[in-house]
Amino acid sequence: MAVTAAATTPTATITASPTSITSGQKSTLTWSTTSATSVTLNGTAVATSGSMSVSPTATTSYSLVAKNASTSKTATTSVAVTSAATPTATITASPTSITAGQSTTLTWSSTSATSVTLNGAAVATSGSMSVSPTATTSYSLVASNGSTSKTASTSVAVTATPPSGGSSTTGAPHINYTDLNVGSGTGGDNGNGVYVRIFGSHFGASQGSSTLTLGGYLVTNCSLCSWSDTMIIAQLGSAATTGNIVVNANGLASNGSPFTVTPTTIVFVSPNGVDTNNGTFAAPFKTWRAAFNSVTSKDSASPSQNTVIYLMPGANVSMDDGRGYNAAISTDLGGKSATSQLSIVGYPGGTVNVGSTSISNGVKGWGKNITIANLNIVGQSSAIDAEAGNIRIINNSLSCPAPPSGLGGTACVLAETTTTSDTWAFQGNNVHDTGGNVDKTYHAVYFSSNANHADVGWNTIGQNFKGYCRSIMFHATTGGNQYDLHVHDNNITGGYCDGIQLASVDPSLGTVEIYNNVVAHVATAANPYGVANEAGIAINSDPPASTSGTVQIYNNTVVDAGAYTTGNQNGCFGVVYAGAGINLTNNICVQPSAAQPYIQPKSAGVTGTNNLWSGAGAAPSFDSRPVTTAPSFTSSTNFALQSSSAGKSAGTSSKMSPVDIIGNQRGTTPSMGAYQ
Repeated sequence: MAVTAAATTPTATITASPTSITSGQKSTLTWSTTSATSVTLNGTAVATSGSMSVSPTATTSYSLVAKNASTSKTATTSVAVTSAATPTATITASPTSITAGQSTTLTWSSTSATSVTLNGAAVATSGSMSVSPTATTSYSLVASNGSTSKTASTSVAVTATPPSGGSSTTGAPHINYTDLNVGSGTGGDNGNGVYVRIFGSHFGASQGSSTLTLGGYLVTNCSLCSWSDTMIIAQLGSAATTGNIVVNANGLASNGSPFTVTPTTIVFVSPNGVDTNNGTFAAPFKTWRAAFNSVTSKDSASPSQNTVIYLMPGANVSMDDGRGYNAAISTDLGGKSATSQLSIVGYPGGTVNVGSTSISNGVKGWGKNITIANLNIVGQSSAIDAEAGNIRIINNSLSCPAPPSGLGGTACVLAETTTTSDTWAFQGNNVHDTGGNVDKTYHAVYFSSNANHADVGWNTIGQNFKGYCRSIMFHATTGGNQYDLHVHDNNITGGYCDGIQLASVDPSLGTVEIYNNVVAHVATAANPYGVANEAGIAINSDPPASTSGTVQIYNNTVVDAGAYTTGNQNGCFGVVYAGAGINLTNNICVQPSAAQPYIQPKSAGVTGTNNLWSGAGAAPSFDSRPVTTAPSFTSSTNFALQSSSAGKSAGTSSKMSPVDIIGNQRGTTPSMGAYQ
């Protein structure tokens, strides 16, 4: 009788190493069997013995089944998976605002990260490095592990190298700004290139033996050239080279104002022109749009090189130019860079009128790298609506005398962008005859969303005030709080609300400073809006308490701020909500009575020293060295100090402007207020 041997029972073993991992890590499964004709691992056929790497995202059991013809054996193991800790990442820059050529230190740290990159380049999980960006730059730190990542960012604001220092001797010439800062010394109307207007002080009533240089001597004897104590009109000429414009008067040298000499296309628009001409001085265009089309390949590309369009006196730029922006000048394209701009400039020798009260906008567009200078611009809603930055608005007369009733959310001059690194220069303009029955969100000058890196100086705002809320307003309706802001040397009067309001600023990201301004008779009692904040100079964080750092406010003269007392949101200076604070140094605050306080009630984070307080009682307690004597102004409309004034030479040099609002050297014993 035949005997059949009993089948051998299979064996099966499986292990995991390690048996516990963090999500994103791996474990190795190792198994072996005997007497098996087939083996599966979680239902998938595998070799009778072997190993494999697994990376489960959750705790997982693994079942090994070894079979032969008559029986089977099962072995199991499991891998416990815990969630990976979310990485952390922080990065800071110190300082956050530099001048081109300087350095800043980036410092970063991370936790629970297996890899870290800085602007795409691998770096250690924690560390620091010195960088010297030539333009405003954002830095992004990304910390990752196998399953998740965390991003942190910071930015470094870079401003151009400031004008070189000149003589600090009393009476030395001082340059504030120029209309153009890029141009050529050849071509144009007479072969001497572009005209440049230099604005400042102490140049002398006439040239005499004084000189004007940019490398070589500039042309100062052309038929349209002129020389006065506060303005010079010259042409570059062939001797000019890239560098600093310097005025030498009475044996003293001014500070230098940077200027780039580069090949430049120069075209002209004249009332006697023809649009089929080629745009030269001898054969000018008749309309602005023909000139623009000629240098932009019919509105299809930025000019190939730096370009100046001269609008000549009498040129008709008062009608809608037909681009669909309801504007007399539509800048839907601009230049290529800061040294290849598109400049739209009034030609010397007369007034050039742009826009009218029948058109919504005098100038409007999205073009960048544009200079708008020496024009008389009128708009119904806005004289200038700049929807992108890298814009210079210089020495213009700007007015909006008849905005639609109830208009809000805009201004006679509106600046906003989607690019936080854009720059803005608003210098030497006169904003006048503006306003009406408008909403409290209509302002004279309004720097809105993402408008950082702004220099707002030497402007006059509020003559023949017709009704608007704020004279100078910074407030981002979208995007982050604003920074790298310099508001200085402005004369401001009128306005129903704050004279200067920085309503969404973060000085921890870059310098925010307000200095050498005269702010008088603002936040008037006639305010029709109800409570809207009514101070001379006020700051805010948006939302409240969302920012930190200190706004420096120094050498300002504020007179009669906040006659509208309802709501107790009035005063010379104020912090609307806690967050960023203010430091007050060398200021003058003069109020008619205690009903208009020095400091807006409920202000937090206010510090300072060496300020003059008059008219509303005792000095604020934070001021360690106050002066409480009336300032002895020259007159009720001239806020320069008499020689006997208690504020004369009574300031501190710890925080001051080197020159005053009219270009006088302050020296080592600065006076309080805007005037030395």
